[in-house]
Amino acid sequence: MRFLLRVSMLLLGVVLIYFRMKMMSLTPNQEASTMVESESLYDITTHADTKEDERKTLSITTDSFLHVQQLRKTKLRKFCHQFPELSSLKGSEMADQLLSTLAVSHKLLMVYCKSSNLVMDGWEDMIRALEDRVDVTIRSPLVDDQVPKVFSDKLTDYNASIFKHILRTFTKVLFVRDPFEGLVSTYMEGHAGDILFDEFIDYTLMEEVGDDGLSASSVVSLCHPCFIKYDYIVMYDFLRAELYHLVRRLDLPGGPHLSHSPGGQSRMTTRWLAENLFRGLSNHQISQLSEAYWCDFAAFPLHNSLLWNSSFDMIS
Repeated sequence: MRFLLRVSMLLLGVVLIYFRMKMMSLTPNQEASTMVESESLYDITTHADTKEDERKTLSITTDSFLHVQQLRKTKLRKFCHQFPELSSLKGSEMADQLLSTLAVSHKLLMVYCKSSNLVMDGWEDMIRALEDRVDVTIRSPLVDDQVPKVFSDKLTDYNASIFKHILRTFTKVLFVRDPFEGLVSTYMEGHAGDILFDEFIDYTLMEEVGDDGLSASSVVSLCHPCFIKYDYIVMYDFLRAELYHLVRRLDLPGGPHLSHSPGGQSRMTTRWLAENLFRGLSNHQISQLSEAYWCDFAAFPLHNSLLWNSSFDMIS
C-alpha cells in the first residue's frame, strides 16, 4: 500500500515538473498564440452591430483594455529592439514625411498618425465628432505671447520647440488596420470600376514599394512607431471597445459616443469582400504583398489578416 502511494506521489511530481518546464519553454508560435488568446477578450465586438453588442462592448473592463495595450506595446518593443535602425530618422525627407502624417487635436490634447487609408476608414470623422463634444477653450502649447488665433492640426506648422512640447505632453495614439483590408478600402473608394483589383495591386506594389522592399503605406513606414513612443495602439477590429476606454482615459466629458465607429456589420461586409478579392490574386502577388507589409505583421497583432500566414513564415 505504501509502495503504491509512493509511486503515485512520484508520478504526480514528474507531471508537475513536466508542465512547469513546458510553460517556461514556450516557443515563438506559442507566444503568438498566447497574444491571440488575450486579444480574443474583444471578440464580442467584431460580429453583430446591435444594441446587445454595444452593451457587451461597454462591459469590457479597463483592466482588460490596459492588459491588451501592454501586450501590444511589448510586441512592438521586441520588434524595435530587433531592428534598432528604425528607432531614428535617417534623413530630412523621412522627418518631413513623418511630420506630414502626424496630426494634432488641441481640444483632445492628442496626436495621432493619419495615413490615406485611415481617412477612408473614418478615423478623422470620429475624432472631429469627439472634438465637437468638448466645449472648452483650447489650451495653447505655446510658451510665449505669440499665440495664433487658429490652431493648426498639422505639426509641420509649428517650430521645433512647440513640436517637442506637443509630443511630450499630448496623448499619442496609433491606429492600426490590417494592410490588406486597407488596400481593399482604397480600391473600393477610388478605383473599383476603373481597373481590376489584381491590376490595382500590381500598380500599388510598383508605386509604393521602395528599394528596401517595404511599402510606403505600411504603418511602420508612415508612423515610425519605434521613433514615436505612442501611448495607445488602437486596432481597427476592436475599435468599439477601445474607443470607449480611450475616451475615458482622455477624461472627456460625457459618455462615449460610439456611432461614429465602424459597426460590426460593416466589418463583416469588408471581410467578405476582402476574402473574395484575395482569391483572385496570384501566389506571386500574395507573396509580394506579404513581403511589402512584413514589418507591420512583425510589429502588431494582425493575426486575422489574410496575409498573416505568408508573412509569419517570413519573420519566424
